Amino acid sequence: MLSLSKPKLLADENLERDLVNALKRRGFDIRYAKKGLGNSELLAIAESEGRVLVTHDHDFLRVELYKSSKGVIVLPVLKIEEMVKILVEFLERVEAKELEGKAFLLGKEFSLENSIEE
Repeated sequence: MLSLSKPKLLADENLERDLVNALKRRGFDIRYAKKGLGNSELLAIAESEGRVLVTHDHDFLRVELYKSSKGVIVLPVLKIEEMVKILVEFLERVEAKELEGKAFLLGKEFSLENSIEE
């Protein structure tokens, strides 16, 4: 199922600038979070702006962090082209509401059934 509306994204400081720029070129509303913010601060900003947090940081897979969020996507560190492909394919298959309160650990192979929930 192709997504009718792309979710807005917040990039953690650990995401590569080339990845963020590639997503912008593909029409995604993505912006970087300010450097040095704590995990709870990042999620608060994402929540207040209605954005899904995108990061490489596995700490965000802890349920107490993502349960009340707009969603968290944890990407593996791969070549930029591979990360773009994985993320774009994933986001084209989901609606923003399907991401809420969930964390997704993406890899080269993924399934919507592999979301991490309480």
